[in-house]
Amino acid sequence: MAETLLVLDESESAYRILVMFDGRKWRASGIHVKGRQKLGLADMAFQSSAGGIPMNRAFIFAAIVMASWTNAAKAATFGKCGFDTVSRAFAGTAKEQASCLLRKVKILGNVDPQSAVLPPNLLGSIGQPLNVSKVKIRQFIEALNLTENDLGGSLDAGLSRGNNNSSSAPMARYFVIHDTSTPNFGNQAFPADVDTNNRVNGFNPYKSANNAKAHIFLNRPGAIYVGHDFGVPWRATKLELKIGTLTKGLFLHIENVQPRRAHPSQPDGNAPTPGFTTVQYDRLALFYVMTSVRAGQGLIPAFHAAVDQGLLDGHDDPQNFSLSDFDGALGRVLEKVR
Repeated sequence: MAETLLVLDESESAYRILVMFDGRKWRASGIHVKGRQKLGLADMAFQSSAGGIPMNRAFIFAAIVMASWTNAAKAATFGKCGFDTVSRAFAGTAKEQASCLLRKVKILGNVDPQSAVLPPNLLGSIGQPLNVSKVKIRQFIEALNLTENDLGGSLDAGLSRGNNNSSSAPMARYFVIHDTSTPNFGNQAFPADVDTNNRVNGFNPYKSANNAKAHIFLNRPGAIYVGHDFGVPWRATKLELKIGTLTKGLFLHIENVQPRRAHPSQPDGNAPTPGFTTVQYDRLALFYVMTSVRAGQGLIPAFHAAVDQGLLDGHDDPQNFSLSDFDGALGRVLEKVR
């Protein structure tokens, strides 16, 4: 018997999976699968090979499963905002997508059913060239004692592309705003110095040499940890993981440090008010401008919870996010760099 245990990685034409063989001995060099929308053991054809791996009872190994995908398998929509796997975009124009993806995220992840009203600076930026000066941006970030590398990469470099940086795939379109939802203070009150507290704002829990969970981590005093350059394709939402490699590179991920407390219905359901600091909004706006310059047009901002809404086990972030404060920060940055 053979049982698929776990999909480790996938592309448009292949899966790498863990498989357990139990019972009879096989000498298998691979497991090949006919073109199907859903993979099953009945579809698998085992290839014997003198150089294959002898499969004894309860032997686990990594195998490549080849799949000839059909257009019908790709054509699907996901989430409440209707991500379409053919257009590789959510439903509607860029601004309509933003209105759906920026709906307010309420406590316990309840996303407002009404489309967000886009404030003026975002309305004039999304899907449009920003008409800013790279020279002025560089002067602005130098005055902040920051470099382009501190902010996710060179202004002259493109962003990641879909399908794990395929040259034929579209460039990143979505600027996804998260909160870390950590640390969790349980039933204790938030510290009075929550905006400067080292336990809250330290980056050690998020650091990783090559596997950080987001492109950027931004703490409450405005310090930055770069997990990945914005040219690196990455996935950090349920929607991306569910769809697969097709979406890997279309979304940029910014985690804003925000602690949580226990809620009667959720161990980490309560967030501080206000949810974020002024300098967090300022830095977030700068990231939006820099990534939009690299994209050639204003990216589509999105809340993590709205991206995943309608999918099982979605998230509840960002909590207590002020769209008007973010828009005000964007206006201040644009004024400096135009």
